Amino acid sequence: PGTGNPDGVSEAMDRAPFHLQDWPEFEQTGFGWPIAPEYLGVVLENLAERYPALPPVIITEGGASFDDTLDDQRRIDYLRRHIEVAAADPRVQGYLVWSLLDNFEWAAGYTQRFGLVRVDYTTLERTPKASYHWLRGMLSSRSSV
Repeated sequence: PGTGNPDGVSEAMDRAPFHLQDWPEFEQTGFGWPIAPEYLGVVLENLAERYPALPPVIITEGGASFDDTLDDQRRIDYLRRHIEVAAADPRVQGYLVWSLLDNFEWAAGYTQRFGLVRVDYTTLERTPKASYHWLRGMLSSRSSV
């Protein structure tokens, strides 16, 4: 099992036949991962070129860790930008946010918070973050169109 390093690297990743490369020109998540939603479009194009019979695509873990705050504007910006790219591609049939709740992350334990809802790990109290309210409002406005 991983050591819980908050830099996005675990023991398992240390043994992988590749490595994570820094991209200093991009903003980063709390995990240190680059934020580059335009590359989601590049990946989708590359998949379509490589697999001409590509079935509909569903993004199943769209999200990022950020600081432990209820006003998580950075998460809202991250999701908005990625959802816009996904929605512009007719091959994408869905975008699922990772994650509803802050939880245990295999590579970093409880040090990274990915959730739309903050979990107090001592009391287990759950408090919706700004991103939760933003996503709920965005989905409500889409369903009424």
